[in-house]
Amino acid sequence: MSYLEYKNYYFIGIGGIGMSAMAEYVLSINKNIAGYDREESFSTNRLESLGIKIINQDNPDYINLKFKENKKTLVVYTPAISSSNSILKYFKKNKFKIIKRSDLLAEVVNSKFCIAIAGTHGKTTTTSILSHILFNSKLKFTSFIGGIIRGYESNIILNGNKIFLVEADEYDKTFLKIKPNIASIINIDGDHYDIYSNIYDLKKSFKKFTKNLKEGGILFHDSTLDFNGFSFGFDSNSNAQIINLTHVEGKSIFDIKINEDIFKNVELNMPGTHNAMNALVAFLIAIELKVEPQTILNSLKSFPGVKRRFSIELHDPKVFIDDYAHHPSEILSVYNSIISIYPNKKNLVIFQPHLFSRTKDFLIDFARALEKFDKIALLDIYPAREEPIKGISSKSILDHINNKNKLLISKSEIYDLVKEDESELIISMGAGDIGNEVESIKQVLIESNEN
Repeated sequence: MSYLEYKNYYFIGIGGIGMSAMAEYVLSINKNIAGYDREESFSTNRLESLGIKIINQDNPDYINLKFKENKKTLVVYTPAISSSNSILKYFKKNKFKIIKRSDLLAEVVNSKFCIAIAGTHGKTTTTSILSHILFNSKLKFTSFIGGIIRGYESNIILNGNKIFLVEADEYDKTFLKIKPNIASIINIDGDHYDIYSNIYDLKKSFKKFTKNLKEGGILFHDSTLDFNGFSFGFDSNSNAQIINLTHVEGKSIFDIKINEDIFKNVELNMPGTHNAMNALVAFLIAIELKVEPQTILNSLKSFPGVKRRFSIELHDPKVFIDDYAHHPSEILSVYNSIISIYPNKKNLVIFQPHLFSRTKDFLIDFARALEKFDKIALLDIYPAREEPIKGISSKSILDHINNKNKLLISKSEIYDLVKEDESELIISMGAGDIGNEVESIKQVLIESNEN
């Protein structure tokens, strides 16, 4: 039985960024949806506004009777859900069909023309930029996005079903289930060593992903990666190249050279070398889809940005930037961007490490990246799906940071810190729940200036 033939769908962990987008898609094809999540969030509030009933208690007694018919209900869960979850155990005990979100996603996107964006970093920004281009091009598409696009205020764009655009996530080897017509690999960095034994194992999985292309498909890849496809980068040997990159007032301006063709003064409404590269990938895919170059250029210029992806939340009284960075390479990208854009401003970074295993695997790399900032404040590790690892904590990072301006803080201490600190530029960073503090930090900064 096809996963899309069920009448009812129950999502366990429905507030997750990938789960909520899938729930909204299934709702759009006239299915009955309900779900559980332990926390209220932007995503759960959005789904509830669409009429989806969500419970916050891990208790099967609260599940609507309609969703307790095991022949009519498909249960979808995320790997972030513990096997001890009572609702998951209830569905298992009663012999419901239970699948991962990635299985449902694969069935949906593989059924039509599919564009898959892969890479250790930059997937969400690239997918968001390309979504904005496709929306302006009038193409009929649906995109599943790992973040919230400003302006659209959503992590899914439902604009038809001729094309599916999706992030191909390497975590849990999800991307190996996707069979794209167009794929991109933006970069490959070591990560997810709870899934992969080492960097070589990770690269082998990406290589396997490239074999998933449908007949006649095309792969766009970073020029430093050894794949058969169309290469892009800053390297003059790339098939597509960024040249003359500058940053002006929070924007990136550059030229794109594709073989012998040059598109001059491309303007992206986001700063950062890495974001210029993300824009290049979106540009190349849009060209492949026969989108008019001027539509692409106009879309890059008007791109509204993605929440928590180098989001400049305030310019005055201090500059305040929020970013999802949770890997040493991503932290370095944020640092390089702020030094390029704000070279004379003293900076303070507030970082929340994500996962005990990632902290353990990249302990020294985190320290080397973070110590470049003028002042560093570390929150406790956000555990997500993990149990603590003995001897691994935020202090483990702090002890290796070669910068005397460093401290450990609790969430409740953030506000006094930003109010009293003399730094002119403040950055909040991490993939955990530090994003929930952004609005409060903004308010404290505004009020402290008024006083």
